[in-house]
Amino acid sequence: MDFSPAPTVSTAEGIDRLLEGWKSFGEGWLLVDMVVVLLLALALGAVIAYHPSTRRRISTLEHYDQPKALLIYAVVAAVVALIVEVQPTMAFVIFGIGGLLRFRTLVGDAKDTGRVILVTVVGLCCGLKIFIVAIPATAIGWMLIYALERELVGIIRVAGVGEDDIHEATRAYRGLIVAAGCSIIGEQTKFKKRELSFVVKAPVDLDHDALQAQFDALPAPQRGAVAWEGL
Repeated sequence: MDFSPAPTVSTAEGIDRLLEGWKSFGEGWLLVDMVVVLLLALALGAVIAYHPSTRRRISTLEHYDQPKALLIYAVVAAVVALIVEVQPTMAFVIFGIGGLLRFRTLVGDAKDTGRVILVTVVGLCCGLKIFIVAIPATAIGWMLIYALERELVGIIRVAGVGEDDIHEATRAYRGLIVAAGCSIIGEQTKFKKRELSFVVKAPVDLDHDALQAQFDALPAPQRGAVAWEGL
């Protein structure tokens, strides 16, 4: 093993190393190209993620969050492609990192996995000094996550409603939820279990106690046990 000292780096060479990767920002059209690639990937991903037939079957939080995960993965795929375009050999590295994160790291649901992979490929860009990709990807990713997560979405489940009154109960709970300023984006009725579930988009200042009090004031045959999920 060679323990000889490393060759001395001149000041000029040191400055060049520090500026490596940043010089690309002087090429305005290259920066525009990077941003357009990421935004186009996001737009085309949204076309698939928010397909009308998919939105009509929303009945769980997983269904609602699925488009968010698809949008994040669209941005991730674009960043990966830009990295591989610059450094083709990095394809194997990215593949290995993806497998490690997916099967050896507990990162939660698909949406959270997408965030972890996005952060990882941005870090990879920084390590390779491809800042012209890392910074736009970070900015677009931040804005995307902010836009997707600023809504309060959850499920209101009602169990134990009288079998003969389930339709009236559905209308009553639906009316109270909408009157509280919420939007119902999915609804499911399980007659055998006498259970109702509403996928709800709520304002951040929703008064849970007031709405629960209104639920509790419903007539006994229509009233059930209410469970809040995600709100």
